[in-house]
Amino acid sequence: MRPHLVRWVQEYGPDGLVVIEINDGRIDSLGAVQGHVVQDDPPYLVVHDGQGAVTGRFGVTAYPTGYVVDRSGRIVWAGFPSSDPEAVEAAIARALRSDSS
Repeated sequence: MRPHLVRWVQEYGPDGLVVIEINDGRIDSLGAVQGHVVQDDPPYLVVHDGQGAVTGRFGVTAYPTGYVVDRSGRIVWAGFPSSDPEAVEAAIARALRSDSS
């Protein structure tokens, strides 16, 4: 389980934050992902991207890569969450305030 994701879910979930962890099938097997979910019971959605379709579509080449998407579907932040968590949190706050129209 990723502690920063858990904290963000706890802090920003009531305001509408949805966290999805996508495990690239080239990195983790389905069994490893299932074990992670059963053992840790994360408070966010965990998806196994068996063929790397999602990570390939977004051009992910390094892990972990994170994205913050606002209410209208625009990517407002992309990068490595652990390298600048303050920037991620600021982007989350902006995304949650953004108007969906």
